Amino acid sequence: MSRPENRPERRSNRRENRADNQTARMFFTQNDVPDDDRRALVELLNQELADTTDLLTQTKYAHWNVKGMQFYQLHLLFDEFADVLFEHGDELGERVAALGGEARGTVRMSSANSRIPEIRTDVVISPQYVEALANNVSIHAANLRGGIDAAETHNDQDTADLLTELSREVDQYLWFLEAHLQREPIQPAAEERGGRSERETTQNHGERPQRYQQGTTPTRQQ
Repeated sequence: MSRPENRPERRSNRRENRADNQTARMFFTQNDVPDDDRRALVELLNQELADTTDLLTQTKYAHWNVKGMQFYQLHLLFDEFADVLFEHGDELGERVAALGGEARGTVRMSSANSRIPEIRTDVVISPQYVEALANNVSIHAANLRGGIDAAETHNDQDTADLLTELSREVDQYLWFLEAHLQREPIQPAAEERGGRSERETTQNHGERPQRYQQGTTPTRQQ
């Protein structure tokens, strides 16, 4: 069965061609998660930590530089989201340590390992910053969901639960951002379709929209 064109796909979490590919150190713990699973979970969590730290700094970049008629509202929204991402990073790092791993979360470590594209630096006004952030937040949200699945394969419900909590909050802020951009539904209500055929409705509204203005669809990378 073929994959829908715009459905997020999963990719390997291998780190070829990354500037910082040093494996995190492991320490003794009486945590009963098997050693092989703990090592895999530490790498998974450090990947999410790198993404989170990178997205945090991008959000602060937007917070400092956004301009336009909605400046003050978005200035505060971006700062609020940055605070949430800071808390997420702290929780991820602490979970790494609880599993006997080394949290590799400096800015340089995060930059070398992040899967989040760099935020656009050619934007000025508020809608452009909202679009740029929404695109990258959507990638982070998709990757977090991939992380939940991976944690469950390593029999760690605690890590899966943590990532589920973070995923829910990231999805909420994606909603906040996209609400500034949406103009019409991709699937109109039945009364709006009127006498149009199902074929006409599908052609006009049935396809999932592409990312805002630039880039590709969100991709889960595990």
